[in-house]
Amino acid sequence: MMKHLTILLMLWVTTAMLSRVQAQSLINTNWKAYIAEPVYDTIVWHIRTDSSFVTGSNGTVLVRSVCKISGDTVLLNDYDGQFTCPDTPGRYKFARVEDMLNFTLIDDLCQGRATSITTAKWKKVPTP
Repeated sequence: MMKHLTILLMLWVTTAMLSRVQAQSLINTNWKAYIAEPVYDTIVWHIRTDSSFVTGSNGTVLVRSVCKISGDTVLLNDYDGQFTCPDTPGRYKFARVEDMLNFTLIDDLCQGRATSITTAKWKKVPTP
């Protein structure tokens, strides 16, 4: 019985650690993608500890969001910018493979944000 309990505890700790590593893998990273309508620009998504912002190719901030990452899920709630979806949070599952990032919609009533995030081919911007 004690052996089974120990194995379960080790499995739980390992799962928690992997979840934290996945979340940390996006914190303080930047991702680039081309977004068609209505932006028609290559944008950079800057993901920070508890916020994110998107800039156009000329450096103009297009949207600012509260960004919460938990495991392989990101929750966005926009609060400023030209392309905001205010009071409409969106949840996405993400998968990072080397320098590429893909998102799968969980729920988001903002169709423009959902389409942009899930159809874009996000490539990691190297840090200087």
